[in-house]
Amino acid sequence: MFERIKNYFIKAKNSVVKHERIKAPKLFMTILAKNEADIIEHQIIYHRAMGVDGFIVTDNNSSDATREIFEKYKKKGWIKEIICEISNNHDQKKWVDRMIRIASEKYNADWIINSDADEFWCCSSSSLKDELAKTTSNVIYVDIYNIYPHETNKFYENDNLIKNYERVPESIKNKLSPYSIYDKQIQKVIHRTKGYLSIENGNHNVRIKKKSSVKSDNIIIYHYSLRGLEHFKRKMINGGASVNNNEELSENAAQHWRYFYDIFINQGREYQDEYDRVIGTKYFDDMKNNGVFESAYKVKNFFTGYNND
Repeated sequence: MFERIKNYFIKAKNSVVKHERIKAPKLFMTILAKNEADIIEHQIIYHRAMGVDGFIVTDNNSSDATREIFEKYKKKGWIKEIICEISNNHDQKKWVDRMIRIASEKYNADWIINSDADEFWCCSSSSLKDELAKTTSNVIYVDIYNIYPHETNKFYENDNLIKNYERVPESIKNKLSPYSIYDKQIQKVIHRTKGYLSIENGNHNVRIKKKSSVKSDNIIIYHYSLRGLEHFKRKMINGGASVNNNEELSENAAQHWRYFYDIFINQGREYQDEYDRVIGTKYFDDMKNNGVFESAYKVKNFFTGYNND
């Protein structure tokens, strides 16, 4: 009932608050990354092909080749600015806000996507700009879905999208991690720069003047949140340490990182056992037969046979 009333008022507001369409919008993407060398080059290449005009990126103390990859695409002119953030307190909101303001004030971006390195924004058309050019809203909400990770595949070869998470049987759900990849994901936003005030942690919402929002039916996010056991271990330990260093974060922020950091570092649980509970290794076939997954070929098809000269 509450959701229906909320949607009614949003639609009523949007019918009154309308913004001028931008026929050829300048689209920028911000990326905050730490040790994402296995995926970040693919992410940049894909979104450039999908219509992103420029990238503002922040490298947070990477110890792998992430920074070198950023430099490569800065030389190509795709990345406009690289910010080297040496802090270890994962102040995401502050760092993303800084990138947004650079994209807006220095490069005159019309629209911005604030993306994590493991998110691929997929549009039913050939360009994300097609969706932006026709809207009179200034905020677009986009659904995000996890991709099931098969250990032996390259990440983009994985095409099982967890679209129907509500079909996970209760008998299986009770055996999974409380932070499994089968949880419903909170929507992300694409927003205009005009009237921008502030971004929320996780890029799930935005404060903006004369807000007029719409839920996209044509854009979804493929979320390659986990890419094997070693990636899981590195992500949870590094992430947990970072959020624990930020006393300004609310207790609700990045709870999954705090949880895994505690059970691995303080409790000494086995990584493999917990990873299997997160991705539901034993129950993959059961969930596939139950219609939990849908095939997602957008990214797979793009990179199959792709030649990056």
